[in-house]
Amino acid sequence: MKLIAIILISISLRIYVAFGGYSGMNDPPQYGDFEAQRHWMELTSHLNITQWYEKSEFNDPKWWPLDYPPLSGYFAYALGKVAEKFDPEIIAPYSSRGIETFNTKLFMRLSVFISEIIFLYPPLIYFILKQQSKQQLIALCCPLLVLVDHGHFQYNCIMLGLTLYAIISLEKGKLVLGSIFYVMALHFKVMSLYYSLPFFIYILSKTYKEPKKVAVVGITVILTTLIIWLPWLSDLKLIQEAIATIFPIHRGLYQLHVATFWCISHIVIKWNLVFNNQLLFRLAAILTLLFSIPSLIRLFKQPNLFRHTLFIVSQTFFLFSFHVHEKTILLPIILLLISQKDYGYLVYDYTIIATITHHPLMIEDKLFIEYCVLLVLFFIFTRNNQPPQFQDSWILRFYSKIRNVIIQFQVQIPVLLYVILFFCQQLIQPPQRFPFLYELSMQVLGFSMYTFMYIISHQSIKSVKND
Repeated sequence: MKLIAIILISISLRIYVAFGGYSGMNDPPQYGDFEAQRHWMELTSHLNITQWYEKSEFNDPKWWPLDYPPLSGYFAYALGKVAEKFDPEIIAPYSSRGIETFNTKLFMRLSVFISEIIFLYPPLIYFILKQQSKQQLIALCCPLLVLVDHGHFQYNCIMLGLTLYAIISLEKGKLVLGSIFYVMALHFKVMSLYYSLPFFIYILSKTYKEPKKVAVVGITVILTTLIIWLPWLSDLKLIQEAIATIFPIHRGLYQLHVATFWCISHIVIKWNLVFNNQLLFRLAAILTLLFSIPSLIRLFKQPNLFRHTLFIVSQTFFLFSFHVHEKTILLPIILLLISQKDYGYLVYDYTIIATITHHPLMIEDKLFIEYCVLLVLFFIFTRNNQPPQFQDSWILRFYSKIRNVIIQFQVQIPVLLYVILFFCQQLIQPPQRFPFLYELSMQVLGFSMYTFMYIISHQSIKSVKND
């Protein structure tokens, strides 16, 4: 009964948010992510499959070209065919661009909702039942899962669901099936690369003594990749065009208002003025690899640290990799959501901070009220929670003492800091020299929490015994 109640509450929250704003709502000429996802349905439905990544008059590079891997294209094509039956106007060539009719909104919102029910709910419910946690509610009612997909508008639920299926399969010893699921996740959204190193090391740790198993997994990965890319294999130029579109190095090192090392350090060092994009790309890759290596070495020795390492490395990728979007914080968050018993209240504090860093995006998407409602509800549901299982870190003990004092006033550290920043933003005009002072302050808050969790998670895995 409790699980059914949780599912109904989570569905209600998604319906509530779906009635709010979205990326690019009533904002011509380019609109936003909502139009991008709709336009990909239009493109894939009216172009030959080999032309999906090819620039043309119809596939205008200035109007939301398909810049996701092929599996996203196949998904958009399938949705386009359904949309054609539902209301042909939704994907009509040219005339549908910027369309915001009731039928369009209804179809798009339903497509996300059904996708999440199919792909993300089953594995999340599996982990909820497995953990038997008193704080089960967080997994299905995480504010960012709701706001980004059902508000801002994306289909992260599919990539995250495929990743969770991959984790479940690998932990059950089904290496081939797990490899297929992960390759599918990677070919749905390229940010799944955040998980690539732990997946590789985990599978290697399980197979390196048995060359036949290594070969089987390797062949599985190659064949799955070839099948996904099959329509483009006849022409190397087509593949090069697709890869150049999917990995747009020209976009720069980072976006504004993202809680990454590059964005925060830009206050002191203007990276884009010192180095070109090619060099910055290499530098970001080197730093990401360096900060990932310690946990990867430990994972090879202790495969039971798989989930911990997935969190650490995805957090590292978020902090140091090239051109990070604020929404990619969902990748480390989903790992915390399925590891609540290990990280305790840190899961909730981290999730609140991650949601707070999306404050500028929620304002832009006209979702501020929905954002506040979900934050308040989340705080109410999670204010009484368990400490982490590991307590041997002096940093964590210090944080816990401060938290225990503040929690007596029915508030959490992230909430308190956010409230202070929010009221300062409303009441005190920022200096002309620093017009984005408060937005940047929220990102500094996020960066501090992410760095803290990176350190804590490294210390926590030392206390985990090998199976």
